[in-house]
Amino acid sequence: MRKMIFALVLLFQLSGQISGADAGFGGMNLLDGYTVKRTSAIDARTWTIEGSHGFVIRFEAGPSEGSWANPGERNKYSWYREQTIRGQGVRYALVKSGLKTQWEPDENRGLPPGNILLVTFLLEGAHSDHTANFSAKVASSEELADALLMVATFDPSKGHF
Repeated sequence: MRKMIFALVLLFQLSGQISGADAGFGGMNLLDGYTVKRTSAIDARTWTIEGSHGFVIRFEAGPSEGSWANPGERNKYSWYREQTIRGQGVRYALVKSGLKTQWEPDENRGLPPGNILLVTFLLEGAHSDHTANFSAKVASSEELADALLMVATFDPSKGHF
């Protein structure tokens, strides 16, 4: 039985697919129809959450990531908010519709620039570059709601970021 469990764990690790509850990904709860795939970066932990119709939420975390949702760039956002979740500072922003920024994904699904949700978890305080960041190009209020519902379940204490 142990060999079978080990083989299954190894298979999931090799495929790059992990469940939303995996401790390495911050114990996130994914909505039905979404999967997580580990990606690669030199100096950060990276994943993508993929849903139907090409909706993708990107994730990067590391000691030099900085704040993607940046309070100094509020003029670029339709809205900006800060919240504390489980004692962790979190910044939320939505890039204005029509505004092209560095957060515009390579694959934009034929959507115009902007409407990108940015969420930053401040892992070592407001003035540290050690953060966990999410970004998602949203096409509808439903995609925005899905992203917010999943990202809000991220718990940095359940992983190494």
